Amino acid sequence: MNHRLRLAMLALVSVLSLLLTSFATSPVHAEQRPGGKGRDKVDYGTTSFVSGASAYSVTGKVRARTKRKVHLQVRWADGWHTIDKARTKRKGKFTITGTMDWYGAHKVRVVAPRTRRDRAKVFKATKFKVAVPWTPRGSTSAYERMSYKGVNFAWNPCRTIKYRINPGHAGEAVIPFTQQAVELIERATGFRTKYVGTTTAVPLDDKNYQRGTDMVIAWSSETDHPALVQAVGRGGPGTLKPARRRSNNKVVLEIRRPGVTMNMAYAAEYPFTFDDPATEPMGLVLIHELGHAFGLEHYADDIQVMHPGDRSPAPSGYHSRFEAGDLAGLRVQGAQPGCLKPYRQRRGYSALDLSDIPDFTRE
Repeated sequence: MNHRLRLAMLALVSVLSLLLTSFATSPVHAEQRPGGKGRDKVDYGTTSFVSGASAYSVTGKVRARTKRKVHLQVRWADGWHTIDKARTKRKGKFTITGTMDWYGAHKVRVVAPRTRRDRAKVFKATKFKVAVPWTPRGSTSAYERMSYKGVNFAWNPCRTIKYRINPGHAGEAVIPFTQQAVELIERATGFRTKYVGTTTAVPLDDKNYQRGTDMVIAWSSETDHPALVQAVGRGGPGTLKPARRRSNNKVVLEIRRPGVTMNMAYAAEYPFTFDDPATEPMGLVLIHELGHAFGLEHYADDIQVMHPGDRSPAPSGYHSRFEAGDLAGLRVQGAQPGCLKPYRQRRGYSALDLSDIPDFTRE
């Protein structure tokens, strides 16, 4: 056999070998085609909610063994963040149930992370729309943020806010009342909070909270703390530390020890409720002070919770609920802009000098 014929025969054998390999492996690929019998799928169920009144139930199927992790994620400015988890059961089926009370429209998706045996599966995203259960009054521009030397304050939404309550002059019954107010902040910002117990600390005097505590809400009196005189309450962001946004590298002052101190000398004038037909209730003052704790300044519009003086009631009376400007401000101060990262000095930009920073505690 001459040299040219030998080369031709070798080429023919190679082609036949490739064809046989293709036929042998084709059934495996056919099982993975979109639309096949074992197709991965997700059903987001109801995607429109009223905050505090309904829950999500996401179901689906992922081709894999049982107990594979499945995550429900929400989109922030710096990327996707997991808000809930589940594991697959028989035939790869899964169900993720929970509540999402954060006001607004939020892009969400389901992801099955990569494992040693399975490739990652990312399902098509959808939107969860969470309605405010009242009609907010006023303009969405009616708010102002706290800042120092032109740098805004911000809590890091990648940290759960671990808070304690000092019931002090109010007694133990004030604990669930305070927790309800913190829940309203959660719904307006998207922050995660966790109540970790009582304390004797008072934010007006002590920013060195006990270990594992980020925020303190104290019920004290002007008889103990003269700074409370003529103030129903005082709130502020506490200590501040330079940081940057992960999403855009923008410099912010990270809120590190937010706190609120309420004055029980006014307990007779302000009903311990969240709604009252004739008088501003204590709940309204409390959420005002919590607004300060997370970086909102006073605003002149007397409809807004962050107004510094007497507020105009709604037709049905006074309600401890954020209005349009308050909600817009808390959203800007909330989780949507994304997480913070440590401050790193860049060439030509000096670190912020916080040695002369004023007290940002407000009435």
